[in-house]
Amino acid sequence: MPKEERKKSLKEKQRERQIKRQRAQQGYDTQRERDVKRRPRKWPKGKLIFGVCLIALIFTAYGTWQFYEGQKPPTIGGAAGTISPPAASATDFSLTDINGTRVTLSQFKGQVIGIHFMAVGCHGQINPINEYQLGQLKGACSNLCGKEPAAILTIAVATCASSDLDVLRTKYGVTWILGNDYDDGALDIVNAYVPHGIGDGSVVLVDRNFNIVQVYTQGVSSERLSSEMDQLSKA
Repeated sequence: MPKEERKKSLKEKQRERQIKRQRAQQGYDTQRERDVKRRPRKWPKGKLIFGVCLIALIFTAYGTWQFYEGQKPPTIGGAAGTISPPAASATDFSLTDINGTRVTLSQFKGQVIGIHFMAVGCHGQINPINEYQLGQLKGACSNLCGKEPAAILTIAVATCASSDLDVLRTKYGVTWILGNDYDDGALDIVNAYVPHGIGDGSVVLVDRNFNIVQVYTQGVSSERLSSEMDQLSKA
């Protein structure tokens, strides 16, 4: 005959129930750990908002930087100092000034000519060298223009759709010839004079025989320019 099962005491029954609960809790904890590992990690809401704002700020800053870089005046040459070039004839050129008049350099042959090269960015941005040089050219023109056989031309290098050359003319009191080299979609005038060492703000001095006698690349005062052009006009 089978042995009669021993009747479990109250303490043994409680112990069994406790073990079952512990095993069930362990199984639940193990399953929960597995679910957490499988589930994609979520950022806290505050960190997520901060991250989105940071990315937006970076893109905004980059876009702003790109915009203002695109507004800057283009680069012309890269020389520095005052250059005395070897004897060379000035390269003739033609362009339409901002009044719509067709101008050629050769029409001033027999006069002393100052050719100023000025890079212009979008909406009339110019570099400090040209803020200085335009003021000096205004002084030189007041001394020479219409009084001596002399002419001054400012050749703008403005490749933007809107460079506001008329605004620059008014702001700096430009009474001499002002035109854009890029009016025909090419920088042919600048490219012809780059071998002479010009840069942004350079002034090329041409004598009455149409020879280049001086190139100022870091600005030239109205007094010096007036004096040298006056001397050349009398030579």
